[in-house]
Amino acid sequence: MPYTPNMANNYDRIFKENIESLLLPLLKKVLGLSPPKLVPIDAKMQMTHESEMDNIRRVVHEEDAALDYGLQIEFHIKDEDLRKRNLVHHALFHQITGLPMRQIVIYGGKSDPQHITQNHLLTLALEHRFEVIVLKRIPKEKFIHSNIPEEVVLAILCDFGEDQPEEVVKQILVHLHKICRRSVRLKKYQKQLLILSRLRKMEIIVKSQVEAMTIHYDIETDGLYLQGIEKGIEEGIEKGIEEGAALKECQVILAQWSLQEFSLERIALMSGAALERVTQVILAQLQAEGLSEVEAEQSLEAYQAKFI
Repeated sequence: MPYTPNMANNYDRIFKENIESLLLPLLKKVLGLSPPKLVPIDAKMQMTHESEMDNIRRVVHEEDAALDYGLQIEFHIKDEDLRKRNLVHHALFHQITGLPMRQIVIYGGKSDPQHITQNHLLTLALEHRFEVIVLKRIPKEKFIHSNIPEEVVLAILCDFGEDQPEEVVKQILVHLHKICRRSVRLKKYQKQLLILSRLRKMEIIVKSQVEAMTIHYDIETDGLYLQGIEKGIEEGIEKGIEEGAALKECQVILAQWSLQEFSLERIALMSGAALERVTQVILAQLQAEGLSEVEAEQSLEAYQAKFI
């Protein structure tokens, strides 16, 4: 299938949807970076009528602001030389903010890169570098066992090693099922996996395995799933509150949460529950789905950051 701008838009949309949940784990696992604090920058900076730059965060050092810098991460599937483009981005960002910028390019294309990995520009007057992550050179194990679904779907673009594509797809889908549970949430990542699989010409494999799982495993009526929800309610959600009213409130909150479209404040407003109550219910739900307390809190923080 030839490359088209519409295809690039689909992949870029997935990356932008997932960036908040992916950012910190990706930086740590692939680059060994642990930024002290990341703050979104309102920097969808229009450069020309054809070009803009976004996906920028400010790395904040609260003890010494002089150490702050911008962090730009972009996803590309086209193998192209980005040196001059990235130099312009860096210069524009510095002109507007006065900060330096660290740039990271994630290459998800199938072909062995020849151009995009040229990340060093040297002239008589200046020197500019940026970092390039080639997903097909990263072992799938970096992502496939994560409790963050946005990471798990990235495994489809990684190095499979000696494993067959069918086996890798099965591992991804089984793990997504384990950590997502809710049908709306699971279907979201299955759809993302299907789109990304086109970059590896594995769309037929993914589609057939998703259909097979749907036939043999109906999430909404799964006894183990319902038992997990019931246990979560018994152990935490309804504690100290009248059972019938609390259950109804819980169902309303989780129904709105499952859409993955509303901030916690918006869910509180629509459900009539306090923000603390909404947070409590969702954290209990995430733990009932298999996440640890820390993982549930991190997942919720990443979700809420999308609405800042």
